[in-house]
Amino acid sequence: GSSLLHVTRQRLLTFTALLTIAIAAIWVGLTSATVIDGRPFVAVLCALAPLVFVPYPYLALRTSINLDLLAHAYLISLFVVVVLVAGALGGMISTTSFFLMLIPLLSALLLGVRAGLVWVAIVAATYFALHFGRAWLPASTYQALGTAPDDWMRMQEVSFWNACMMTLLALAASLSVANFRAVVQRSSALLVEAAHKTRDAVEARAIAEDISRSRSEFIATVSHELRTPLNAIIGYSELLLESAQERGDEADAADNQRVLDASVRLLSMVNEMLRLSAIDSGQHKLDLDEHDLNVLVQDAVVALTPAAEANGNRIVIEAQGESGLWLIDARKLDHCLRHLLSNAAKFTRDGLITLSARREQVDGKSWLRLQVRDTGIGIDAAQIERLFVPFALADGSATRQYDGVGLGLAVTKRLALLMGGDVSVVSALGQGACFTLDIPADFLGAASKERGLRAQTA
Repeated sequence: GSSLLHVTRQRLLTFTALLTIAIAAIWVGLTSATVIDGRPFVAVLCALAPLVFVPYPYLALRTSINLDLLAHAYLISLFVVVVLVAGALGGMISTTSFFLMLIPLLSALLLGVRAGLVWVAIVAATYFALHFGRAWLPASTYQALGTAPDDWMRMQEVSFWNACMMTLLALAASLSVANFRAVVQRSSALLVEAAHKTRDAVEARAIAEDISRSRSEFIATVSHELRTPLNAIIGYSELLLESAQERGDEADAADNQRVLDASVRLLSMVNEMLRLSAIDSGQHKLDLDEHDLNVLVQDAVVALTPAAEANGNRIVIEAQGESGLWLIDARKLDHCLRHLLSNAAKFTRDGLITLSARREQVDGKSWLRLQVRDTGIGIDAAQIERLFVPFALADGSATRQYDGVGLGLAVTKRLALLMGGDVSVVSALGQGACFTLDIPADFLGAASKERGLRAQTA
């Protein structure tokens, strides 16, 4: 789950710490015979030098410690150990001081160029301090012995040891560069792969948009072609129904009524399909204007009362909004409200449908909340997510016995989203349902209504 750069830095810090342990151990093993003798402080430093860096590989790979913090701690530890050992062995003339040159390189690799430049300044200042403080520092090994040490190197000065350090430094640099080359190659491969996926996604999106556009055009064309014969069927059915009623032919009247009802339902479905297609294609736009919410609510209740009473239901307005004008899209809001009332009347028998409207303030923004509660058959919790999906009827529930193709709530949801709000539902099977429509709307107050009335009178 870590980024490629983070993993690379982890490995680099681990490798660097292991290399430091190895170099410190080699240095102690090869020089202890000459530098430790008679110097207890140096002996303690030499014994602790390799051990100081032992925890870092484990901390880098096996813990969640911040990698920047761990890298800073490692560099400071290396700096302190090298300065103490170099200071105890004569300062600038000590071969140990050469290790300070590694710190800017390592800091640049682990923490970036800025950290490398800071450590360059620190190391330069340290070299000056070791040089000018030479008189106050302990004697070097050669000065203490009075002759060159009789160890495995047999060197005149420090050139051989410096050559060894340069080799190790070159090894560290080459391995670090190789590591970062691998990172660059892997990153390039990921970028190419991402570019291919992006291109595929763009192509897939274009295809999906073409399919959606073709579907919308097909639905619009077919729907328009269906509406013309449906309107003719409805018109002739009404004429035949009136003729049968005038003749007193109840059988013909009943048959014509069934044809009329079926045609009206089919026309309603076609209209919903057209409306859904128009919303998906972006043809519906907000048309905000000043409207009286209470008038809109009353009109919707009056229009849906016959359908509710046909199933033995009552519609009750539990709470109305404040008297005054609202800045709303009345046509879209009216459609949503009427469908929610129609839906409640359709799935409720001999029950109660309650409508409430109120204003709410959320984070300093005015919202209009409309709630429609019923005592009908309710909705199973597993089917609630399918309610607002076009053409998705709730399989296995009591709603299957009713007509429809599952478009009404989908259109209501889309219109609510278009107005900047949403529709939600709380329900349980057999316990009725409560649909809530929330939209952002500015309440202009009663004064605006009075101004509107005076303007109309004038």
